[in-house]
Amino acid sequence: MPMMVHYRVSLSASSIPAGEGRLLDLSAEGCRIETQQELPVNTYLSLRLITSADELPILVDLAAVRWSRGTNCGVHFLAIQPLQAQRLRAVLASTRSIQDSPPPSDKR
Repeated sequence: MPMMVHYRVSLSASSIPAGEGRLLDLSAEGCRIETQQELPVNTYLSLRLITSADELPILVDLAAVRWSRGTNCGVHFLAIQPLQAQRLRAVLASTRSIQDSPPPSDKR
């Protein structure tokens, strides 16, 4: 299940100039990205998911654009190294626990 996030992503492909974007949704299988340029369906990318200023980016070796609407697109992860996939699952788990925690009560 995708989770709403607001992380940075850098992307590169042989058919487009390297660029940056914003991750809007993220799951272990893929993500939704907002970019400055439109990415055609079936564009193959490599991604660097920047989930924290303190951590190295999570590297996705190969991903494919599956749908595109203007500057938003859905990307499916095709190849990710086991260590990178483990880091991605850890980020998703920590984000999920933050999103699932109840809001603090305002007891005075």
